[in-house]
Amino acid sequence: MLVALNITAVGLGLGAGGLSATFIALLIGGGLSLAGVESGADIGLVIGIGAGLVVGGWVAGAMARHSGRFHGALTGLALATLIVIVARIGGSPAATLSVVLVFPLSAVISGTTGWLAGRRKSAAS
Repeated sequence: MLVALNITAVGLGLGAGGLSATFIALLIGGGLSLAGVESGADIGLVIGIGAGLVVGGWVAGAMARHSGRFHGALTGLALATLIVIVARIGGSPAATLSVVLVFPLSAVISGTTGWLAGRRKSAAS
């Protein structure tokens, strides 16, 4: 299966997902905090991570020549690994179960968007 891996697609998906997650989390979290919402930064972080998974899976699926779902899911798992590492190093109080659930959730979200991007590409051909 690794022979079919397009590492460039996964790398670009990882970069696009990470950048979009950061940008959206800062934009929404900062806006909600300025508006006086008590947990605005946390809300922005959750929305940013979700958007980053969607963007990362879409980019990986669109860039891959085949197996858009595989490349999208792999990108989501790589993003989830980065999220867990940053959360653990930063001293996140998140429960172990919620941290473990990040992995299947990210694989499903990014895999689905990668599949949609791959289908769209093959339908246009």
